Amino acid sequence: MELSYLVVEGPHDVEVAGKVLKLHGFSRIKQIDDLYEYWIDLIPKNFPPEGDLLKRVPVPVFFQKEGYSVAIHSAGGFSKISKMLRGTLLNLLTKNGEGLSSVGVIGDADSKPAEANFSILIEEIGDDSVSFSSCFSPGTVIDGTPRLGIHLFPDNSNKGTLEDLLIESASVRYPELFSGAKEFVSSVAPQHRKAWGLTDEPKVIVGCIANVLKPGKANQVSIQDNDWVSKYTRELPPIKELERFLKELIGF
Repeated sequence: MELSYLVVEGPHDVEVAGKVLKLHGFSRIKQIDDLYEYWIDLIPKNFPPEGDLLKRVPVPVFFQKEGYSVAIHSAGGFSKISKMLRGTLLNLLTKNGEGLSSVGVIGDADSKPAEANFSILIEEIGDDSVSFSSCFSPGTVIDGTPRLGIHLFPDNSNKGTLEDLLIESASVRYPELFSGAKEFVSSVAPQHRKAWGLTDEPKVIVGCIANVLKPGKANQVSIQDNDWVSKYTRELPPIKELERFLKELIGF
């Protein structure tokens, strides 16, 4: 069995990566009885986590197909990626004679070129469990045991976020909704924009479209259910770049 572990910045990243995997025949695991046994220690045994009733239970999302099993773990923020990765790998690299085939990280470039956040991740992760320092650029997969790679949205080169990928997808799959949402968001008065960061406007546009597609639906659920990443959009450069990265990392 090819075993792959990915730590991603947030739940939206989980769903986008999952949609790419589904395009290649992977299925989302819903029942613990269907989960490959290697991952069982990643299922929390106690509730609430760290005694916090408001904290989300930190369970990965699992995808499988014949010969492959993938765990995708949402870290809950860029600054938390390295801690989650190190904490998991200390106990997971080798178990019952099986080891990980690949380990990957997915996050955002944000307001800087991808190389900047890539360097930050390399330094924060360190070399305790696996040596990501051998990865010399965003999007590059280093062959070895395990294979290693870091992908930074939107395309491993330019500044931006996952939402830039979703915006480009919406312009192709939902052009009328995209135009309407963009026009609405551009008309929002300055006093309502005070809490927005430099990369937040695309998030607002995506949220508007998601709520038209299904009122009240969270963005990550819309990514899972709708056609943001699909046969209609998979040829777009940011999605092709993610697909290439996952294929090389996971080996399918």
